[in-house]
Amino acid sequence: MLIQIPAVEQSFLGAPDREMIQSAFELRSDLVGGTAEPALFLDIDDRTLSKLSPAPFAPPLDTAPRGAIADILDFIRAAPPAQAPRVVVLDVDVAQPSSDGPGGVSRLQAALTSWATSNSAPSLIIARQAFPASLFGQSSAVPILPDSPYDDIVQHAPNIFWSTPKVVGDQNGVIREFTPFECIQTRSGVQPLYSAALLAYQFAERDPNVLAHAPAKHWIEDAVTHCRTEPGVGLGHGERIDFHISLDLGFNGRVWPNLSPKWPGFKTCDASDKAIFRRLSVIDIVDALHAGADISHDLLCQRVVLIGGTNASAGDFVQTPLNEMNGTVVLANAIRGLELTHGGLRPIPLAFQIVLLMLVVLAFTFSAMATERAKSHHRALRNSPHKHKLGHRLAIISLNPLVLNGMIAVLAHLVGIGLLLVSLNFGLWGFLSAPAFAVAITETIQEFLDG
Repeated sequence: MLIQIPAVEQSFLGAPDREMIQSAFELRSDLVGGTAEPALFLDIDDRTLSKLSPAPFAPPLDTAPRGAIADILDFIRAAPPAQAPRVVVLDVDVAQPSSDGPGGVSRLQAALTSWATSNSAPSLIIARQAFPASLFGQSSAVPILPDSPYDDIVQHAPNIFWSTPKVVGDQNGVIREFTPFECIQTRSGVQPLYSAALLAYQFAERDPNVLAHAPAKHWIEDAVTHCRTEPGVGLGHGERIDFHISLDLGFNGRVWPNLSPKWPGFKTCDASDKAIFRRLSVIDIVDALHAGADISHDLLCQRVVLIGGTNASAGDFVQTPLNEMNGTVVLANAIRGLELTHGGLRPIPLAFQIVLLMLVVLAFTFSAMATERAKSHHRALRNSPHKHKLGHRLAIISLNPLVLNGMIAVLAHLVGIGLLLVSLNFGLWGFLSAPAFAVAITETIQEFLDG
């Protein structure tokens, strides 16, 4: 029951269960389709920056050109309503200096203004970075969201929202949760800056009943209260990410599963590309737009569109339970994971966990009785005059209590992973492996002490 406490779970006591859930994520990665919305990753990669850089043969050290982002946003906004994305996430902090100068800023301002005044444009969520108040010469414990050239547009736009892309890692730096909100200081006062994943999920979820009862929805209300009463206190933990999509540095040849035939988008989309996840380089789209090519909006239809960058300049890579991944792909996991789990991973009810562990204890009680008999047979074989024969030697090794209980311990761990794989499909997770593993190891130690 102690491991239900996040601080205890993050300690060494929770290590076996963290390893178990990591194994479960690895086993199901790139295999889970489900009825969640497919994700399209428009990647501002090194090739994009190299081609758009004023010095094309220099290392791509510049930030994402605002003009290119404006081109992409204008292309998305022009999609017919039936082919529009469910939601668009811009994982680029546009408040940072622009590599294409004032001209790029003006183009992006125009694109955002057109977006804000378009009734058919989907919701646009833009990631922002808040900084410690000390950088601005203030002593407040609340981080400050700096001004940007787009504040007036976003403030009055009904379909554009600032957000935070922050994630939370464990003591080993492995990202397992996203920050649902953070309290930030603006010219309007202290207010919550909600997670990009949390906001995007609300626009992507189709079933209003599911959305109304989503476990993660409590963060919306908690944020208002927290930022009003404890604005300078950071969250100790966040919302768990259900990892199921991988995209490491060597993504060439990566294949993702197809959408479920039950996906509602098939009713309006001519989805020739049925993959749950697809990555396209931004430069390919920008070049086609500048060449006057007629690009089909089918690639956007009813998808969660994420605009981010795997470029070396951004350096936006984190360690996850699957592999080292770009931050935008982690956002894709978080958004689709919320959909797949109907609003967030929920812990298996404690009473049910206790019942399962009681069954595990009973199973090991019976296994202890069986190993006692195996121990007697083991001793008989060791005292046999034929113990040097190959068959007897193999039987002696296999019936050795240390070997036998070690195998049981491994089996208990695998059973725990199996239970977790099944429960994850229902949006549930629980601490099932570590206690079972501990019982088996305890029995092994007992056998050792008994000689």
